[in-house]
Amino acid sequence: MTILFMLITLLLATVIVVAIGDKTGLPWPALMTIVAAGGALLPFLPEFTIPADLMLPIFIPPLLWALARKSSWAVIRSQMSTIITMSVLLVFVTIAALTGASMLLLPGIGLAGAIMLAAAIAPPDPVAVDAVAEPAGIPKRITTTLQTEGLFNDAASIVAFHVALAALVAGEDLSWSTGVLEFLWSCLAAVILGLVIGRAAAWFTDHVSSVEARNAFTWVLPFAIYVVAEEIGGSGVIAIVIAAVEMNSRASIGAEDRLTGSAFWGTIEVLFTGVAFGLIGLNVRAAIDEVGSELWHAVVVGIVLSVVAIVVRGVWMFAAYKRNRFKIDKKGATNSSLRAPLRLQESLLMTWAGMRGLVTLALVLSIPEDIFPYHHELQVIALVVLLITMVGPGLTLPWLMRKLSLDKGPDAAGDESIAALTERAHKAATTYLVDTTELPMEQMVAIKNWFSQEIDADELQENVDKLHQRAHHARVGAIKAAQEELLKARRERGVNPAYVDEVLTNIDRMLVAAER
Repeated sequence: MTILFMLITLLLATVIVVAIGDKTGLPWPALMTIVAAGGALLPFLPEFTIPADLMLPIFIPPLLWALARKSSWAVIRSQMSTIITMSVLLVFVTIAALTGASMLLLPGIGLAGAIMLAAAIAPPDPVAVDAVAEPAGIPKRITTTLQTEGLFNDAASIVAFHVALAALVAGEDLSWSTGVLEFLWSCLAAVILGLVIGRAAAWFTDHVSSVEARNAFTWVLPFAIYVVAEEIGGSGVIAIVIAAVEMNSRASIGAEDRLTGSAFWGTIEVLFTGVAFGLIGLNVRAAIDEVGSELWHAVVVGIVLSVVAIVVRGVWMFAAYKRNRFKIDKKGATNSSLRAPLRLQESLLMTWAGMRGLVTLALVLSIPEDIFPYHHELQVIALVVLLITMVGPGLTLPWLMRKLSLDKGPDAAGDESIAALTERAHKAATTYLVDTTELPMEQMVAIKNWFSQEIDADELQENVDKLHQRAHHARVGAIKAAQEELLKARRERGVNPAYVDEVLTNIDRMLVAAER
């Protein structure tokens, strides 16, 4: 009963924190981190320990799926350099720097222990970035780059973490050749598994008529993918991302599925993240009690490691800014709709937006007890890193946006991109009306005017005009033509799916209203 009471309390606390964040304009992950840290300091709360081997399988799959379903193959292809440089190379460079710092600050931790701690701290959290971006007003071009980085960087860090943990448990020296081979195999196996399951899942959903059943299927699927991937030695993280993108690119997803799925996964993302932070806070409280007199030393170590991670990321982002400018200025690269950073201000923002989150704490809490002397200190260190890299940036990003004038960057608000996509939808609808219908001109004009007003005003029309039955079919056909054009655009390189989804949501609502 105590566990049930704590879960209900955490769910209610999450809803309240999200409501406060929405009201104040503050990012709710940062507020939830403060709540979790506060709970870790309250001695009267009951102890609650999550089994170490269940931390990642419970919380990572649904949160990754919720984020990956928003991406597309076009984005992944366009952002391949981001995946290589930021999701892989930057993670390993950060691990190297944090490993050296950890060995200096924690005598006796050993190389394997230091790598394990560094691998847990290295990857920024894409869920946190996604939740913070909208309230802060971060341009979607930058957000897309940060999200793409976050979708794959967990894989590199988790592989490094498990290699170090295995060496520590076995009491053996680290094998670098084994680590490299394991990383390559985990990526290859995960990609193949993700493609196979993604295609099979798309076929299955196309043959299920119930919207509820399809949503329930996507809820179960990421857990199954993660377990299977880990069993064959693959990366559960990469497998989930690949499967989600492949399924969404192949499945015949209708307007109602997109609308209900978006609401469903938005709710899952909020509740799972809130409960995870709350449970982690309760776990860390026990660690604080065990640390005792070494508490402040652990806090200092957490602060230093946070600074090291931020500095490494800052240097890397400056180099990325220089590389992107070289491509655009010297090589004539014109497709910058998905490239970031393009300005020095953007490199500063992306440095500050490297927020650590759930994966960091989940990895640290997944370490079995009594394998080396710093077990409890690592949990405190991870919580301090989370507070510095999540709460600080989360609360100051809106101010930083204004100071750096990032709202004046290239198509910062996406107005140009959204206008272009809306125009494509208008043209597709108009072409359908002209080429496939034989309606009187006045009815065609009425439908075109209605369509234009609806998509621009983002409002549902509750009482559809009483046109002739042929006019109704023409209206639905025009909406579907616009819908198909946007789905086509979503698969094109250089098109940000976030903007497509924004326009597509309006059209989906129009279609559902018209069909009903």
